[in-house]
Order: sequence, then C-alpha cells, then structure tokens
Amino acid sequence: MTSLDELIGERARLWNEHPIITESAILPTRSVQDAVARVLKLARKGRGSIAFWADPEVGKSSCLMAIEAVLRERIAGCGVLWLEAAEDQQSAEGRLLAQILMSIRYVHKVDITLAGKRDQVNRALLALSGEARHLFILIDEAQEFNNREFGWLKAVINSLSRAGVKVTTVLFGQRELKQRREELYRDGRSDLGVRFMKTVYQFLGCRKEEDFLAICEAVDRKSEFPVGSQLTYTQLLFPKAFDGGFRFANHAGMMWEVVRRTVPSVKLRNGLAMEAVASILAEAAIAFKDRDAKDMTLSETIIEEIVIQKLKEGL
Repeated sequence: MTSLDELIGERARLWNEHPIITESAILPTRSVQDAVARVLKLARKGRGSIAFWADPEVGKSSCLMAIEAVLRERIAGCGVLWLEAAEDQQSAEGRLLAQILMSIRYVHKVDITLAGKRDQVNRALLALSGEARHLFILIDEAQEFNNREFGWLKAVINSLSRAGVKVTTVLFGQRELKQRREELYRDGRSDLGVRFMKTVYQFLGCRKEEDFLAICEAVDRKSEFPVGSQLTYTQLLFPKAFDGGFRFANHAGMMWEVVRRTVPSVKLRNGLAMEAVASILAEAAIAFKDRDAKDMTLSETIIEEIVIQKLKEGL
C-alpha cells in the first residue's frame, strides 16, 4: 500500500509526465466507448468492416487511437495497420501497396513489379497479424479513398482471408464519406459498398453533461499512471484531495455548465473533441496544483477563466 507521503513524492517526480498534464491521455467519451464496442463486436467475425463519419475537430484520430489501445489490450497478439488516406489524382494499385509497406516500416527493398509488391504486402501483413492471426486496418480520412483504391484494398484483404487471417477494417472520415458510400453503390461497385460501408455511423464529440461525466469518472476510477501502479490519474494529481474524497466526477456538473454557457452552441452541436476536453482538464489540474488538500474543491470562477482562455486559443 503506497503511503500518502510516498504519493506526494511520486506526484512531484512525475507531474510533468502525467498523461493529463501532457494532454496525452486517451479519454473515453461515450461516443468513443460506443465506437470501441461496435468494433469489438465486429471483430468476432472472420472478416468485417465498419465506417464512421464526423465533422472536423470532433476527434476522429483520437477515437482511432482509443480503438487501437483497446484492441491491443483485449485481443492479445493482434496486428494493427494504420493508413491515412490522401487525395491522389494519379492513384494506382502499386502506389497503394507501397503506402501499406511504408505504413508498417517495411525495411526491405520494395519490388518494382506489381506482382512483387502484392506478394510483399501479403507476406508482411501475414506477419503483422501476429499470433492472433487477426489484422485490424484503421483508415483515417477515409473519404479520400477512391473507388479503385477500395477495390485494391478488397483484394489485399481477400488474400489474407484465404490465408486464414481475420481482418477487421475501421474507416473514419469526414461527412464526405457518406457521399463516397453513395458513389460506391452508384458506380456499379455495390460489392465494395457492402464490404466497407454497409452502414456509416456518425461520430460525435462530448455534447452533454453525461458525456463529460463519463470522462471524469474514467479519470477518477478507470485510469492508471504509472503503468502497474494501480494509481488513478486523479489520485496521482491530487493525492491529499483524493484521500479526502475529491473526485473530478463530483464537479462534472459544474464544469459542464461552465462549458455550456461559455462555448458557442455551434461548437457544441457536434460536441467537443477529446483533445478539447483533455486541454480543459490539464489546465484545471495546473491551476489547482498548489492547492492539493483534503478539503480541495474546484472553483467555478477559475474553471470559467480556463474555458474562456481556451476559446481564445481556438478550442
């Protein structure tokens, strides 16, 4: 059992590395939890794909990071391939295959022939699928994939499936992804539409007090830093206050009310991104760093000042 004095010492030593302070914590908004649950459900199948769309600055990339973290924890030995799509007026199968190899930091010389690249990609992804023989393909900015690229990706996946590898594809894109889905069906490639985007779900940010509360509860109870310490984020940030009963969740209602009345409604329509919430929590922790005590409470005035400043910085 770590004593309070030891916790205070650890706090001083690790403050600048704390995931909340560095804004590197993967915070599970309810939308993120929903997306993760959908992916895990799909992962039971031998081959499957799921697609999400979101408006800019809602936290698509952060959600993919959260999905990857959960996959590596829940499905031991699986492989993860990250692809970030980019508009390509001269798309070609060889270029896509080369991009896949670069994404996994392929160290060998890439073959100049198309057949050679196909073989290299197949062998590399077979190895990447790991002991679990399960590969997750995470595609960011998926609206930039054109119809031909989806066809080439399907061929890659089919090759892996024939080799006994489970493949789960997760696409995240902007609202144009819905248009891309329509194009797949309209242009005679309904097989690609069914394969990759049978349903496209909207991904939303933190829009309600319940969303904010879920994040605070995760910081209070479902987090750990350092790894293996069994200390929650809140416990290490404010050991004295935590010992006295302080929890961010107890202040979630007040903090969200400040956000609701301060942040323009247009910004809240699709929700705050995970990064925005992380930034607010980081500034709150810094503001109260020297106030750690058993009776510590968060000041609404200071929280409001933080949110206003964040808005000026482009929250």
